[in-house]
Amino acid sequence: MARTRAGLLSLLACLGALSGVSAQIMSIDLGHEFFKVALMRQGKNLEIVLNAHSKRKTTTAISFFEHVRVFGDDALAHQGKAPAKVPMFFHSTIGKNYSAEDVVVGGKWWADFGLGDTFYAYDLVYNADRGTPAFKFGEEVMSGEEVLAHLFYFCKEMAEASGEGDIFTVKDVVITVPPDATLRQRQAVVAAAEIAGLRVLTLVHEGSAFAVQRAVDYSPEQGNSELALFYNLGARKVEATVVRFEARSAGMVKGKTAPVVTVLGSVSDSRVGGHLMDLKIAKVMLKRFQDKHPKLAEGVATNSKALRKLLAQAQKTKAVLSANKVAPFTAESLYQDTDFQTTIKREDFEEMCTDMFAVLTEPIEQALAAANATLKDLMHVEVVGGAWRVPKVQQILSAYLDEGKGEKLPLGQHLNGEEAGAFGAALIAANASTSFRLRKIFFSDITHHEYAVQAVALNGDWEKNKTTLYPLGAPLGGKKKLSFHTETDFAVRVFEDGVLVTEYTVTGVSELMEGKWKDYNRTSQPKISATVPLEMSGIIELKGPLVSVEESFWVNVTKEKKKSNLTGNATGNATQKNASASESDESSASGEEANASAGNGSSADDEPEIELKLKKKKHEKKLTVKRKDFFPLPLVDAQVSEMKVKLADIIAKEGEVQALAGLKNELEAAIYGARDKLDHDDIVKVSTEEQRAELSSLATELEDWMYETGHHKADFEAKLSAVRALLAPMEERAHELELRSGFDETVADAIADMKKVRAHIEANMSWVNSNKTEAASKKLADFEEWWAKKHESQAALPLHEAPAYTVKDVNEKMAKIQKDFDKLKKTKKPKEPAAKVEKNATDSKSSKKKKDKEAKAAAAEEKLPEDLATAEKELESVREKKAAAVEAEDFDAAHSLKQREEALVGQIQRIQAANSEL
Repeated sequence: MARTRAGLLSLLACLGALSGVSAQIMSIDLGHEFFKVALMRQGKNLEIVLNAHSKRKTTTAISFFEHVRVFGDDALAHQGKAPAKVPMFFHSTIGKNYSAEDVVVGGKWWADFGLGDTFYAYDLVYNADRGTPAFKFGEEVMSGEEVLAHLFYFCKEMAEASGEGDIFTVKDVVITVPPDATLRQRQAVVAAAEIAGLRVLTLVHEGSAFAVQRAVDYSPEQGNSELALFYNLGARKVEATVVRFEARSAGMVKGKTAPVVTVLGSVSDSRVGGHLMDLKIAKVMLKRFQDKHPKLAEGVATNSKALRKLLAQAQKTKAVLSANKVAPFTAESLYQDTDFQTTIKREDFEEMCTDMFAVLTEPIEQALAAANATLKDLMHVEVVGGAWRVPKVQQILSAYLDEGKGEKLPLGQHLNGEEAGAFGAALIAANASTSFRLRKIFFSDITHHEYAVQAVALNGDWEKNKTTLYPLGAPLGGKKKLSFHTETDFAVRVFEDGVLVTEYTVTGVSELMEGKWKDYNRTSQPKISATVPLEMSGIIELKGPLVSVEESFWVNVTKEKKKSNLTGNATGNATQKNASASESDESSASGEEANASAGNGSSADDEPEIELKLKKKKHEKKLTVKRKDFFPLPLVDAQVSEMKVKLADIIAKEGEVQALAGLKNELEAAIYGARDKLDHDDIVKVSTEEQRAELSSLATELEDWMYETGHHKADFEAKLSAVRALLAPMEERAHELELRSGFDETVADAIADMKKVRAHIEANMSWVNSNKTEAASKKLADFEEWWAKKHESQAALPLHEAPAYTVKDVNEKMAKIQKDFDKLKKTKKPKEPAAKVEKNATDSKSSKKKKDKEAKAAAAEEKLPEDLATAEKELESVREKKAAAVEAEDFDAAHSLKQREEALVGQIQRIQAANSEL
């Protein structure tokens, strides 16, 4: 019940969309055994996309066995026939580094694959150029990314077909990946999506997607924080994720909060998985069959069909053991028509899986350590995935959690473990989009790898120390800046967990220093700056390297001098005169000359002064970057484009194959249909012996032709057209022969009806335009003439020839003429102009209406018959006239007759009343 409520709330949380161009976000929960697809559309609920079998989850399998690829359960049917052409459980190995020896059976690839080579057999080749394995399907060789792209394209088709009549294109996708996925594995998933024609909005960790979906209908009160553990036990691995739930203010409304989801630690372990348990059962059952039938022991171990039956039954038996202590194991006709039946106890199954049960809790311990927390700090535990339903798993987890917590800590089942990952991933993408309106969820995740960078000179002159930009547990979505000084070209090396994965060669610095910037008076060495973001997808790269230099130079600056203070000079001169009364006039004259001289000096000081000033200017240039990757190499843009074209060609060829198959079925049906119809009486009547023999001969010839190989679509189309060219005329003649039965009378009746209408119009509807009546009559006369000729021609024709007319043509011609007469018949009589009456100022509209009514009543009652028999006879006559007026659509006459009818009815009632009193 709780899972249902959570699912409904998650759907309702994503209602509504911004106006404008429609947007869609597809999410893919990429599980090892099953994948789920969810679709978010503007104005629609977030919903799981159903596959062609109306199932909500699809088996992660692709079959290249036939000319047309099939997916899911349809691909599983081929796994027993050609296991090497049905890749399954493979995507966890994409993006890992292998050697040629590793892809050989028993090598490192098979160890990472983890399912052995007994029940799964692949034909692997090694791509030495990239350092990666590739799948070989007959003559076709595909990389892991290319195979995964086929699956993503199938998801795209599923989503686009779910519109229930709405046509739209899905371009944006969000995909779940394990939290410990490396840079190369993440790049491989993105490349696969691009090959499929999709744009990856982000990659989401599986446990994080579950946590976000839980936050839709749960968050603590503001100010509180609670730790939760999400335990995801899937088919191929177990993942433990520790998350902190909080609430914070959101929006402008007081008291409105939004959930905050912070991932603190996450650990995966591939030693445990539900499908690994299936394999345990299958191996034991294979051994029992071999012991019981030693002669068949060697053959059954190499028979892919028998092994597929064992594995399929092992999966069913494991499900039964979750509810029962004993389960039957039955495989009919397992090998060489030999049935196999046995039973298995739950304790036997648990003993088989002892090694897995022993490490069930290790991921929890490691995740808590990464989160710097203990079991006592946990407030909630959610179990998801398919394998947690095993009773022993629940028992071990409950005992471990209760003991560590010191009290009962129930295993929560609030989420639909099969679908919550797809829902949560879509919500994370929609939260970062502006195209959708939904409840805000603040989300942050962490990296499970350490990323460091190191800058080195290309000429070997210098080498910077390795710098850890993103330590283990750093938040995703960070943007770190790389900055240093150099005058030479350089390279930036990127390390993942201490292993060199990428080197960016950056050039352009040396060229600038030896050319354009050579003569600059630089204040310091050129400064290099670049950003190294760690995206929410967990992908790191060097972006936008720039070089900048600061140049200093002197410039002439014009500076105006302040003007001299003339008032002060005059005051000084006067003081000098007062201070020495005995001075001669010469002294005074000398003073005046001095003042004059001072005045001339002030004019010279007013001229501008030029001085030197130091200025600085910053020069900045973008640098050229070339990326070099180390094994395993990711796909480059050219390879992605090439594989995209290859996928399009495969899809086009499959379309031709499917169209050819449809044509083949259609031709086969036409051949058998023709043979059957040749014996029908109606076909025999309208065909000659030679015509039937020709068609029969062609049908016999085509039956043999269809079993030949090498035919193309055009060939089938030509043969189908040939059959139809002979059969269709016969069927048409037979059909027309049946329709012509009694058709002469039908035409005659229609002509007579139209003539009656014409006569009525001419006699009773004088207001109808005579030209229109004559035009319709002319069409009727032309039709009668045409029909007479066609009828005569048809009577003279043998039945095996094409008819002179078709019933459809005749009916269409008559319908057009009938439409003209009907239109004329419905022409309303124009109203007579009302007589002009002078208005009396004292006479109101209401009084006038009253007088008219009284006048009509008086007119209706005048000259009414006095005896009963005469009144009844007139009443019958009035009613007949009224009916005729209605039929002729003379509504004015019908209205007058109705008033007379009402008056007569009243008169009859009065006469009858008077007679009864007597």
